[in-house]
Amino acid sequence: MSFEKLHKERKEFLMKHENEDHVVVVGEKDVLISVPHAVSQVRLGKYKVAEIGSLVLGRKLSQDGNTFLICKTKNNNDDANFDENSEYKNTIRRIINKHQIKYIVDIHGMAAFRGCDVNLGTHLGKNTENNKKLLKKLCNMLEKEGFSVCLDQPFMAGSQTIAGSMKNEYPHLWTIQIEINCAITNKKENFFRFEKLTEIIKCWIEMIK
Repeated sequence: MSFEKLHKERKEFLMKHENEDHVVVVGEKDVLISVPHAVSQVRLGKYKVAEIGSLVLGRKLSQDGNTFLICKTKNNNDDANFDENSEYKNTIRRIINKHQIKYIVDIHGMAAFRGCDVNLGTHLGKNTENNKKLLKKLCNMLEKEGFSVCLDQPFMAGSQTIAGSMKNEYPHLWTIQIEINCAITNKKENFFRFEKLTEIIKCWIEMIK
């Protein structure tokens, strides 16, 4: 799969669902991939650009791993990851209840100036406390392949986020917010790193039990 093809498919997917607030793809594994910033958003009156690489990564992981997927497809002057009252979050609740979801992997993109390749948000360990080995495994797999990893810096997935709020409501869940440096996801010259990163996270998801 080429850089051009993946981003062409991203654009076509968004065009197909441009009149829907968000889209759900049903999977078989008890893992939900979430992409709340696939389109631009508005947080506290401030416009924020789409994290385009997050949708490419989220769709690829869901397709390859046969997981559930939810992604934002329309900017309704809201922020699905920040707003307390959100149809996006309400849909996540329904998916959890109906399909016995046990894991949420919330995918984001962070600015290129950030000082790491991957930021793993755990709310200081609260969101991942019921399986600490799973978090350690992901860190080790990423670092082994040369990716720099930061825990809870600059984003920690606090109680207002999807990862944090769903963990608070459903204590059985294991949730994580994965922020990928957009220099990896958005630049063609770094596509080999994106492919490697995708394969690592895909293999990690396959280990989840």
